[in-house]
Amino acid sequence: MQLQDKIVLIHFNPDNSMQHVAVQNQEHCLTCEEKQCLTICPTGVFKWDCHSGSPILVHYKQCVECGACRLICRFDNILFEYPPGGMGVAYREG
Repeated sequence: MQLQDKIVLIHFNPDNSMQHVAVQNQEHCLTCEEKQCLTICPTGVFKWDCHSGSPILVHYKQCVECGACRLICRFDNILFEYPPGGMGVAYREG
């Protein structure tokens, strides 16, 4: 089974009142040449239209809470908090 096939099976319960993943300072993103956040995320939370000066968009409702984005950012520019209880990804044991 491919990763994308497994991601489709995850149950999401997004918290519409809290964005738990965000870019803190878009200026840092503009100077970042690698933009590794665009490729490390398995669900494509971060999107950029490749035009100079355009912001990186964050589609937080599709986040699987792996935390890879905050680890890969060389500017430590990703604000990440786990959603409150009962929200976010609902993992099952087993």
